[in-house]
Amino acid sequence: MAVSPTRVRVILSGVRSVTHLVYAASWLRHLLAETTVPVEVVVLDVGAGFGRARVDERQVRDYLPEDPRLTVTTEVRREHWEATPGVARVLLSIGAPGTRAWGRLVVTGRGRRPRVVVVDEGIGSFGDRRTRRDAYRRQGGRGPWPAVRAGVVTAAHRLLTDVHWSLYERVDGRWEVVADVAAEFRRRLSGVAADPGSAVYLTQPWPDIGVMSEPAYLAHLAAVRDACAAHGVGLLLRPHPSEDRSRYAGFALSEGTVPAELAREVAEAPVVIGSNSTALLNLAAVHGARAVRVTAPELEPLEAELSERQSTLLDAFLPASVPVAGLRAALDRGHPRPRPADPA
Repeated sequence: MAVSPTRVRVILSGVRSVTHLVYAASWLRHLLAETTVPVEVVVLDVGAGFGRARVDERQVRDYLPEDPRLTVTTEVRREHWEATPGVARVLLSIGAPGTRAWGRLVVTGRGRRPRVVVVDEGIGSFGDRRTRRDAYRRQGGRGPWPAVRAGVVTAAHRLLTDVHWSLYERVDGRWEVVADVAAEFRRRLSGVAADPGSAVYLTQPWPDIGVMSEPAYLAHLAAVRDACAAHGVGLLLRPHPSEDRSRYAGFALSEGTVPAELAREVAEAPVVIGSNSTALLNLAAVHGARAVRVTAPELEPLEAELSERQSTLLDAFLPASVPVAGLRAALDRGHPRPRPADPA
C-alpha cells in the first residue's frame, strides 16, 4: 500500500529567464491546489541566463507563488538530492528534463525515479530534433555536438517526462490556450499604461547570433518606423532582455525591462510588431494583443526551418507574415484582436 507523502520536494532546473519562472509558477500553483502538504522548491543554477539576461534570487522569489506551505531555496545542499522517507521528489524542468539532475536523483534514490514535470521554454518547446539541432548551431555549437545534444534532449523528453505542463495544447487538431498557465501570465502583468499613439516592435538579438548583420537589422527597423509613421503612429522598440539596449541609439525605446508578455505597456499597445517569437505569440494568445508579423529576407530561412507544430501554432494566433514593404497596408487594413484565454 502506498504511503502518502508528508512533504513534496521540487527540484527546479533549467531556469534561464523570468518567463521560465512564470511557466514554473503556474505548475507550482497547480500543485499547491492539489495537495495539502508542505512544498519545498530547490532552484538550481540561479544566475544563469541568455546574453545579458540573468535570473537572480530576487526574481526567483518575486515570481514563484507566495503561499504559507511553499518554501524556496537557492542554496543547494547534499540533503536536497537524497531520498527521504515521506518526501515525494519531483524534477520540474524547463523545456526538457534536466538529465544531470535526473541522473543524480536516480542515484541518490537507489534507482527510484523522481516524477518529471516539463514546462515550456517558449516556442522551442514545440520543435523537434531538427529544429533543436539548428537552434544549437545558431547558438554557437560546432561539429557533431548540436546534433548529439538535440538527440539527447529529444530522447529525454520522450522517455523521462511524466507530465508536460504547457501553455498550448492541441485538441482535435486545433491549438488552444491552457487557462491555468495563461492565468499566471496575466497575474504577473505589470508596468505603465501603453502609449496610445505608438506601435511596439519586439526586437530579437539577430546580430548576436549571426542571423542579420547589425547595419542590416537597424535598416530593417528604420523601414518599420517609416511604415508606422506613414500609418500615423510612432514606433517604440522593446529590446529582447538579452540585448544591449545601446544598440538602438536613435530609436525610441519602450520603458521597462521585464519580458514583453509581462509588460502592460506592450500588451495593451495599439499594435505589437515582430518576427516569429514566443513573446509575440503569447501577447496575442494570452492578452489578446493586436499583433503583426513582419519578415525580412534574412529571416526567411528561419521561417522555413520551423517544425510543423511550431508553424501551425504561430498561425493559429498570429496573422501571416508581411514584408516591410507591405507593413503599412497591413496596419491600414487592421485585423481583429484574437480572443484571449478565459481567465482561470
